[in-house]
Amino acid sequence: KTIIWDWNGTLLDDLELSLTSVNVLLKDRKLPTLTVDRYKDIFTFPVIEYYKAAGFDFDKEPFEVPAKQYVRIYRDGVNSVKLYDDVVNTLTYLKDNGYSLMVLSAMRDDNLKLMIEYAGISNFFDGVYGIKDNYAREKISLGKQLVERLSLNPSECLMIGDTLHDAEVSEQCGFNCILYSGGHVSRRRLETKNYRIIDKLEE
Repeated sequence: KTIIWDWNGTLLDDLELSLTSVNVLLKDRKLPTLTVDRYKDIFTFPVIEYYKAAGFDFDKEPFEVPAKQYVRIYRDGVNSVKLYDDVVNTLTYLKDNGYSLMVLSAMRDDNLKLMIEYAGISNFFDGVYGIKDNYAREKISLGKQLVERLSLNPSECLMIGDTLHDAEVSEQCGFNCILYSGGHVSRRRLETKNYRIIDKLEE
């Protein structure tokens, strides 16, 4: 009855911007930059663990420093990103067939709502839910809050996302899950979870 979408890398095609943004930070610190394949092999939640894998040394600086810099760089480039090609048709089909659609994201709540509004798809969603800061630690607790607040039956919910964390949210909240291979995590890593994987949203 309820379809819960991830945002970044699932509806929004922001892989290139995310990679460019983190590589600016790595260059500033004279650290090796990431290729797309390396990025998709290490991207994870909480993002502090991904930053460590990318080479950041948090004995030298607090995590909050590059995290805030990243948000500024990403925000400056955000007008260049677009929805995946089949998003609007897919959301239209699901809405027309009576499903309740929501977004659950590890992006800060106010930025998330602005981006969805800017993308012109706010009308599809019965709720848009993000976290309260810029540090993308996790969204399991947010998912559990939604279940309780909205009196959702988890077995009637489907989570669609592009990361292993979306699979973890589904496991912890009791949602069904489909993983999308076109986002921030390699298909090889997604295959470690026992969920259906799609290569295009129209599937």
